Amino acid sequence: MERERRESGPPLPPGPGGAWPVLVSVALVAFLLAGMFTLAALVEWLRPGGILDPVNLLLVGLAIFPLTVLVGLRIDPDGFARLRDGLTLGPARTSTTVFALLLGLAAVLPVAELDNLLQYLVPQDPEERRQLLRMMSFEGWASQLAKVFAIAVVTPIGEELIFRGILLRWLRRSYGRLPALLGSSVLFAVAHLSLRGLLPYVLLGLAFGWVVDRSRSVLPAIGAHAAYNAVPFLFPPELADVPGWTPAADAAIAHLPSLWVVGSSAACVVLLYLIWWSTLRRD
Repeated sequence: MERERRESGPPLPPGPGGAWPVLVSVALVAFLLAGMFTLAALVEWLRPGGILDPVNLLLVGLAIFPLTVLVGLRIDPDGFARLRDGLTLGPARTSTTVFALLLGLAAVLPVAELDNLLQYLVPQDPEERRQLLRMMSFEGWASQLAKVFAIAVVTPIGEELIFRGILLRWLRRSYGRLPALLGSSVLFAVAHLSLRGLLPYVLLGLAFGWVVDRSRSVLPAIGAHAAYNAVPFLFPPELADVPGWTPAADAAIAHLPSLWVVGSSAACVVLLYLIWWSTLRRD
């Protein structure tokens, strides 16, 4: 029985060579960040509370992500003419999507522990710690729902459409698979504006980008990203207060139990294999 990679749609058309795709990709990320800061300042002026206020965060996300996607589609000559291809919105197998969701859940603990280790090189600022605790604190069901919708729905959809739906496709057309995966992942990491988070976000970007490249669809990556972002908000604070994951404001660097990290890392490897297996076509 011959098995080969499953393709969801026609091969990607060749893109322009040279530095142009990289420059355009960087410009689109710069537009996203500039728009986010501008809208955050405007929202703060209209509704004090800062970007970490759930409603403010939701308003900024609902405005800037669609706007950036529209700009990206406008730059791509075929973006609006072939909207589904322009956003890599091809169909995905149910099994691939389920495995991607589980991958997002399993990745939480290894990435959290990697962040703990990187704090020895780039210590966490006390203000950053307070902001993290504020974001994860339970302030009522209405506030919690707004947080979940902003962080686990709006942000994953917006970021995946931009970084994997548009940018990965642009770069892959011009430079091939591996440079595109690395380039889009680096841009994804840089856009989070965290020196300590560069390596974790690059690794997440590579994983999500590989899922998109295998499935030819951004939908499984949206599911994985949403699952990853949602985990800290799925549990009550007393259950989610895990050392090294949701540390107390005055706590030193703590680490997750080794068995948790090793088990979840092994689960990630198995799920990546299952995603590869689910994107094979059996003739």
